[in-house]
Amino acid sequence: MTRLHSNITGLKLSRALRSGTALALAMISGSPPASAQMAESEHASHHPGGAAAAPAAMPSGNTMGAAAPAAAKAADPMAAMMKGMMAPSPGAKMGAGPAGCCGNGGAKPFYPSLMDWPVLTDEARRTVRTAALARLGSGAEVLTAEQARLHHALMSNDTKGAQDAIRGAREGLALADSGAGALRGLEEGRPPRQIALSWFKTQAGLADSDRMAAGGEAAGLSWWHLIAMALLAAALVAALLLRWARLRRIASLVERLAPGGAPPPAIPAVSAAPGAVVPAPAAPSAAPAPTGAAPAAPRLWKGVLRITAIFDETPSVKTFRLMEPNRGPMPFTFLPGQYASITSEIEGQKVRRSYTISSSPTQRDYIELTIKREQYGLESRHLHDHAATGDLLEIAAPAGRFFFTGKEAEGIVLIAGGVGITPMMSVLRSLTDRSYEHDIYLLYGVNTPTDLIFREECDYLARRHRKLHIISIVAKPDGTDWTGPAGYLTADFIAASVPEIASRRVHLCGPPPMMDAVKAALAQLKVPAEQVKTEEFAPPKGGPVLEDEPAETATDSSASAAPQTPPAIPSAQATIAFSKSGKSGALAPDQSVLEAAEAIGVAIDYECRVGICGRCKVPLRQGQVTMEVEDALAADEKADGIILACQAKSVGDLVVDA
Repeated sequence: MTRLHSNITGLKLSRALRSGTALALAMISGSPPASAQMAESEHASHHPGGAAAAPAAMPSGNTMGAAAPAAAKAADPMAAMMKGMMAPSPGAKMGAGPAGCCGNGGAKPFYPSLMDWPVLTDEARRTVRTAALARLGSGAEVLTAEQARLHHALMSNDTKGAQDAIRGAREGLALADSGAGALRGLEEGRPPRQIALSWFKTQAGLADSDRMAAGGEAAGLSWWHLIAMALLAAALVAALLLRWARLRRIASLVERLAPGGAPPPAIPAVSAAPGAVVPAPAAPSAAPAPTGAAPAAPRLWKGVLRITAIFDETPSVKTFRLMEPNRGPMPFTFLPGQYASITSEIEGQKVRRSYTISSSPTQRDYIELTIKREQYGLESRHLHDHAATGDLLEIAAPAGRFFFTGKEAEGIVLIAGGVGITPMMSVLRSLTDRSYEHDIYLLYGVNTPTDLIFREECDYLARRHRKLHIISIVAKPDGTDWTGPAGYLTADFIAASVPEIASRRVHLCGPPPMMDAVKAALAQLKVPAEQVKTEEFAPPKGGPVLEDEPAETATDSSASAAPQTPPAIPSAQATIAFSKSGKSGALAPDQSVLEAAEAIGVAIDYECRVGICGRCKVPLRQGQVTMEVEDALAADEKADGIILACQAKSVGDLVVDA
């Protein structure tokens, strides 16, 4: 008995050491760590003196001594999983010896028997304690015997005997551990059923998760795991918030930079003498946005392009191919029919002129400008006479709303005169490159056959595309080999060339006299005015002109209808007031109305900034301005006091409705 108590004390004090020993033994032997069964004959070989004395039998009936049903009928899933550990040795009886860590043969296994005791009564405490002490003692005896056997086998180099001894020691350790576990449960006052469940979980490796849950940790996760997960979630939320804020800033910036709608309708105004204030009329009601509006044009780009090729189209027309200086892709996109502006320094003067892009936007490596040498055109004469391959040109592009992409209508009629074919050629090239499926008509009128621009290419395109119909007419064919139509673009010629002209969309470009004649012809043919889109191709007005230019080609540079007065002396104290926004500021003599508006935060829509597009039209309420370029202003707009903000400059005080 003294030996038994000493073994119990040693097992309680070094439980961790025993667990490590069991793991090491299991690794060496390669056997399942949870089984502690041994055959009755094997146990007898370990104990020649016979089995240990049996403890008192368990109570019968609903007691731990009752016979166990077959393993296949076990109701507890854990018991089924632990079948190998709970199965008794054949022929053994309860308390007859250490036949396994779950119980002895012939009776219900030890730990499954504890499930029949839901409450820790005095009787249950005595019965469980007696059985547990017996199991602990038997296990200790097995460990002692197997230790001696292992020592003997190691001394004699008997590896098989050493392995058998290790296996027996492991079974004895499991048997002793099962008894010690039951005794510990009794000391803690747990019912037999809870003792059995705790042992099952220990054997199944579930004890660690139970201890974690008992320690206040959630779902088997340590507090470090929970803290790390919380930090990661906070970082994700912060990243999402930053992205949301960035997208809002981008949207706000795009909204500020995007061009607005059409400029407000002009308000009739009377230009007053200096010093007089004209009261602003009531603001008109906002007009509804037109349906079927044209797509927004690409944003204006400014930079330098290189001339890489020059082609002679006619004796007075050349095409200049421009590319990115390093022969990269074009730095901007454009729509077929838009134009580019060239700024040059010629004889000490800054000259700016706009020319339609004649190439197709499908060509991404270059653009082409087809330019006629005008007799009094400073820029066109400079390009024809002095520009060479390799020269750099200062370009601003694209601009203009006279374009056709193919989406605006099902079919198009292009009517051009002279060099007015340049925007039409961009449209032709673009539509044929994209295999436009609708009819395309080009009516082209010139003075002589030698004035036909792109003659060979037009014939080539017409042969290749059955939907393309090109009819050229020459006003003065005498003395040439011309066999085509002769005359002018009359109503009869248009009606004979284009069937159902009244139902088609028409684009018209050419010299002003030709444009006026064709407009009248289209009206005679009942073509609705809203179906006709026009762009004048008048002589150049951008930049300074020669002193000997004929008087009839000069244009009035004043946007005011007031009588002309000598220009005022430049003043650095001039101011500009914007009546609609209620803002005002200084106006320098060389500062445009648009630049002054941008300086004080007044929004005026613009596009080309060279006086061609007309997007920056605003009513002038007081004062006088001068404009270098006013191509986008009609005669009635000038009479009503409309100015181009990008061109209008003044040395006196101004009041602008913006």
